[in-house]
Amino acid sequence: MTSEFSLAGRSALVIGASNPIGRAIAVALAEAGADVAVATTTRAQAEEVTANSCSNEMWALNRKSFAEAIDAADEGDVRGVIDRTVSELGKLDVLVNAQDLPFAKPAVETTLGEWRRVVDINLGGVFIASREAGRVMLAHGGGRIINIASVLGERGMANGAAYCAAQAGVFNLTRALALEWAREGLNVNAIGAGWTEGMGIIGGDEGRQQLERYLPYKRLARPDEIAGAAVYLASDTSAYLTGQVIWIEGGALSHV
Repeated sequence: MTSEFSLAGRSALVIGASNPIGRAIAVALAEAGADVAVATTTRAQAEEVTANSCSNEMWALNRKSFAEAIDAADEGDVRGVIDRTVSELGKLDVLVNAQDLPFAKPAVETTLGEWRRVVDINLGGVFIASREAGRVMLAHGGGRIINIASVLGERGMANGAAYCAAQAGVFNLTRALALEWAREGLNVNAIGAGWTEGMGIIGGDEGRQQLERYLPYKRLARPDEIAGAAVYLASDTSAYLTGQVIWIEGGALSHV
């Protein structure tokens, strides 16, 4: 790890580390030298070993860490894990919003409650965490916020109205916050992630086969292929980059 990409002495919080992309990013940040706290997307994931084993990997790298089960759409939960990050890790330099609640259903069958839950987690949760982390970072001279969103925020998908709308919102929220905070040393960027191993594919095996035929690389992304961009965005190398989406989608958006 070259000095330009070193995160030694920095502290990060990854919300959504219970999914493969969030987990891979948390490990990559720790390998780059950061202390990393991890949190789930929903409280129901408390029994999953992903976040806890992810935290154990931080300890194996001699990094300070902890794992906490939260509801990413709950202001109290989010504020609490940010406060705990500052208390246990000493500060908060990097926030990664990797929360993801998959949802696919025909629009005419989608209830308002389902719509609200999907948007509350996938978009509202990003806003809440960015707002609360922003307050901390702005008070201490800046930081980095990295939002992970799906390629479906750029391209629509049948039966995906709620999910696609929320993901698109993350991209424009990223741009708005970047403009608001740029002069105060707080960079806000996004990673537009393509279809990735372990994230769940609509349509099961048949849906996966269709995707593999559609994608130029004829395969899904590996989570670690997304994580490297997060290290770059968290490092000093990206100091003049804000309000941008880095696409890692295997050429999917090159299709006309």
